[in-house]
Amino acid sequence: MSRMILNNDMFDLLATAAQRIRNGKMPDGFFSFDTIAIDAVAADLFELNYAAVDEYYQEETERPEYTFRPVEEILAGPLKPRHLVQIYQTANCYMYQTGEDHSGWAYSLPWATVKAVRFWAEKNLHELNWPIVKHGTLNVVDWGGAEAVAWEWTREHGFPALKLDAPPLDDDELRETLKGFERYADDALRTVTATRLSLLARLTVAGNPDASYLVLVPEGGRLIRATAHRDDGGVVEEIPAEGPESGEGATAEAPALLRAIDPDRISGTTPFPAQDVPDSLAGMLTVDLKAAARWSPVKRHPRPSD
Repeated sequence: MSRMILNNDMFDLLATAAQRIRNGKMPDGFFSFDTIAIDAVAADLFELNYAAVDEYYQEETERPEYTFRPVEEILAGPLKPRHLVQIYQTANCYMYQTGEDHSGWAYSLPWATVKAVRFWAEKNLHELNWPIVKHGTLNVVDWGGAEAVAWEWTREHGFPALKLDAPPLDDDELRETLKGFERYADDALRTVTATRLSLLARLTVAGNPDASYLVLVPEGGRLIRATAHRDDGGVVEEIPAEGPESGEGATAEAPALLRAIDPDRISGTTPFPAQDVPDSLAGMLTVDLKAAARWSPVKRHPRPSD
């Protein structure tokens, strides 16, 4: 990921789009109508970009004077795909050149602004039925025209009419896209399953520190109960899937967790299968409680926007 100082027109465009979102009846308290507040949004976008570049190159960049100037075309009348695709791409450029791993990015006002602006632009493109196409030179699937609009936008670029640089995806490309979404969904479901098991393990170990294994009992395509066992195989707790959702420890949340877990997604997919279990537990659907309790979903980098 690179770092680059962006031009003032880009801060103006993103802040103007944020103002347009607010004028579109975003809930009160998110972006404000008044000029002073939107000036502050623009100033924060400007400052974080410079701060990120300074941190990356370990030197201080001289700040020119910056005063927000709204991009009037974005505030007037219905927006066309040519406006929305440019706003979308400008948000992408800001995130890339400012660096989402910068220490000041997460939960900041620029973070909220740029994420909201990009979501809003894409939502409107969906509503306009604007096509998603495969861009030849970039070999990526993206909004039609994204390859042609300016990456480093200025007012001189304006918002020219978009000419789709590629046809809609053909049948084979649609099939490949579908496979990608299916793989993504399958990965997400495996992570959800592992996370539920990890939470269940933590609750169980908290109430039974000497528990080592969790045996999950499926029936009819669902889990009907779980039993926590010591190293020697002895049972220390039984957790029914239809148990009372009250009390403390595992008994409070476990029934709902068990009912939500698909047993077909556990075997061979979780990161904590039990190893070397006692003979009495052999052949059962068994989870290593200590490993599960220590586990958390993998993060590439602390990035709340993910």
